[in-house]
Amino acid sequence: MAKHGTKTKKQALLNQVDARSKSKRPKQKKRLSPQQQRALQQQQLQQQAQLAAAQQEEAKPNKTRWIITAVVLLLMIVFPKPKLITYEKLGLVAQSVYWPGLPGVDPVLFDSNLHIRPALERNTLYLCQDERDPDSCQKYQIIEQQGFISALMKLIFD
Repeated sequence: MAKHGTKTKKQALLNQVDARSKSKRPKQKKRLSPQQQRALQQQQLQQQAQLAAAQQEEAKPNKTRWIITAVVLLLMIVFPKPKLITYEKLGLVAQSVYWPGLPGVDPVLFDSNLHIRPALERNTLYLCQDERDPDSCQKYQIIEQQGFISALMKLIFD
């Protein structure tokens, strides 16, 4: 009987060891059917597509900002910018915002309705009542020319 009791103890101990070793063994993956494999691949492709779309959406605002910045800079370089000029005749000093115009568009003094014939390289400004009649022009001496920011400040505060 002692042997029979030991056999049952041995068997019980072996069963415990078997149970432990079974729990430690990694479970083998079930083999997927072809339909399940296709479904899994489609899921992965959808996730990759969503990730790529999210990355593109993040990149679009950056591209848009760069394009807008480049266009604004190009416009600032290409198009003429207004200047603040101070001019004088017979002791009378005036300050006006002067815009040189574009090809086909005449230059403008923003606070005058007279026609302008500038000679900025000679620091001279001709203001004419009639652009066809040179006798209607008055000659003014340009004392000072200031840049775009000064012209903008004058337009805003006056």
